[in-house]
Amino acid sequence: MKLKFLLFFVGVCNSVFAQKINTDSLLVVTNNIIKSDTKEYFKAKKIAHQCLKVAPDYLDFHMALGRIHKNEQNIDSAKYYFQHVIDANPKYKEAFVFLSKTELDGKNNEAALATINKGIAIYPEEKEFYLVKLQIINSEENPKKSLEYLEFLTAKYPENVMFTNQLREVKSNMKSNRIGANYSYTSFSRDNYGPWHLSSVNYMKQFNKASIGGRISYIDRRINGASANFGYFYEIESYFKTTKKSYSFANIGFSEGKVFPEFRFLYSYYLTLGKGFETEIGYRYNQQQDIKLSSGILALGKYFKNNWINFRTSFLINEPKLYPSFSSTFRHYYNTKYDYFSFNLGYGTSPDERQTLTQFQDRVALTSFRFGAGYSKLFAKKYIIGVNSSFNNQEYYPEKFQNEYNISIDLTYLF
Repeated sequence: MKLKFLLFFVGVCNSVFAQKINTDSLLVVTNNIIKSDTKEYFKAKKIAHQCLKVAPDYLDFHMALGRIHKNEQNIDSAKYYFQHVIDANPKYKEAFVFLSKTELDGKNNEAALATINKGIAIYPEEKEFYLVKLQIINSEENPKKSLEYLEFLTAKYPENVMFTNQLREVKSNMKSNRIGANYSYTSFSRDNYGPWHLSSVNYMKQFNKASIGGRISYIDRRINGASANFGYFYEIESYFKTTKKSYSFANIGFSEGKVFPEFRFLYSYYLTLGKGFETEIGYRYNQQQDIKLSSGILALGKYFKNNWINFRTSFLINEPKLYPSFSSTFRHYYNTKYDYFSFNLGYGTSPDERQTLTQFQDRVALTSFRFGAGYSKLFAKKYIIGVNSSFNNQEYYPEKFQNEYNISIDLTYLF
């Protein structure tokens, strides 16, 4: 009798042990499915529910189900499972993070903030909780709140470079009202031609979700050292948010039409694609001396670490030939968005090139090869100095080329 009881007890223990091993193995399988790109969520949910029938208190499977529903954008179901884990074990760190982010996905900022604050109260030194809270506060698009919280984080984590850089960025964005001046000098290898003098003043006013400003430009194009053509160009422009992940740019310009275009209209739509990618789709219209040119703009940019690279093309859309232009720009940032080195390469003439705007209709069908470099620096938190130089090998008549050398200086005051 004792022997039978002992064998029964050993059998039960082996069964329970085997069940435990099997359940743990299935949890690994479930989590691997969630992390993979296969998106076999139905299979993962089936495994999780089967395991919960055997081990209903296995909270890791509740977490897995919450993550699956979050990935499927089933916000209420995801919240149910994450909340269940917190109720069952208030010290389950991961549950606070996922529940907060799920509330944020559902645009329930108050609930997201309340959840992560509960987590911080239990684990006041858990840095990930503070990162989630920063994400929630930033989503409110309230620069003052972001500034206050980043000042707290930089005091708590003085060695954290990311917090320090974000704080600088927020401070610089809060001083987005600006007034500036620019001077550009262009010389030519062709005898008795040039130089060109281009200067401008500009002003930009920042509002909560938009900015609006104006610019006045003056050009003096010389031949044999004497002024040949000169004129003014007046512009009004604005940047404005359209959604949380997109914004637009619009510009209207006009002049007497002797040198600059009589009328110009620019529009671009920028969309953030995630993982540092941003795309631009735009339209340009130039009218001068009865010549009306419409151009399209396509661009793709990528931020990585402290760098930004952009590939851009423009093309005519109201002519039999496209006459495309191509350009690439690289920037390396340090400290703030106003501090950077830049390099660029290009082919063809773009409607956005300010130095050659006065001859866009003449140059668009001609060949051009150019490269340049630039430097920008923020001083005393309110002054920006920028210097740019470029070289352009320009076809000015079929199969005849000239070299163009340009240097420009920008001065901007932030307030």
